[in-house]
Amino acid sequence: MSRVAGRHVLGGPVYEVRPGRWDEGKRAAAAQLDQLEPGWHVMYGVWSRRFYAIAAWCSEPLIVDARDAVDLRAQMREAELGAMPSQPGAGPSTGSRQPWAA
Repeated sequence: MSRVAGRHVLGGPVYEVRPGRWDEGKRAAAAQLDQLEPGWHVMYGVWSRRFYAIAAWCSEPLIVDARDAVDLRAQMREAELGAMPSQPGAGPSTGSRQPWAA
């Protein structure tokens, strides 16, 4: 059984390969959302084609993902509400610091 030579054969012709810029619009949307949400690190996975957000304000790992930026932002708000303690003055914006703590 013989194989047909492919592009990665020693001594074969050399081709110029230009790097592709995949999903530029979605990557730009993730970068913009990352700037708008200081308590989160937002990124877009080109391979998975999903948006990811990692909470910077949470002591435990908290990652949400979605197929689009609008859904991701909704999940981020939901995660913030779910992680908010019942005590006033503590939450994603102020962390776990109590109002009376210096």
